[in-house]
Amino acid sequence: MKNRNNGSRIFMTELMFAIFFFIIVSAICVQCFAGSFAKSREAKEMTQAINLASNAAESYLVTDDYEGYTNYYDKDWNISDGEEGVYKVTSLVVEPASPGQCQTMHIVVSTMEDKEIYSLEVEKALK
Repeated sequence: MKNRNNGSRIFMTELMFAIFFFIIVSAICVQCFAGSFAKSREAKEMTQAINLASNAAESYLVTDDYEGYTNYYDKDWNISDGEEGVYKVTSLVVEPASPGQCQTMHIVVSTMEDKEIYSLEVEKALK
């Protein structure tokens, strides 16, 4: 009996390579999407942190008797209690060491685990 080669082996080999290629490309795409999601979340955190720090700095510059504070925010950046908070904004006013120097305020936006997201230092000349 003669063995006929009808091309099924070549077809199966080609199909296996196509499936293998598809799996590799799919894995790369999933990694790219996961990485871009993480970057997007970090960018959103940074934008919110910059906005909150800028708002605190502006209110400090226009108020004469500004006192430091700590505010807590939930995961959607809405103000919340300390227990439910995910982020916190702390501002600290430092009086000048000698007359004629500027008063300084330090603003730190961080997670509840004290991982700093953004910080800002503002100086104001006293009247």
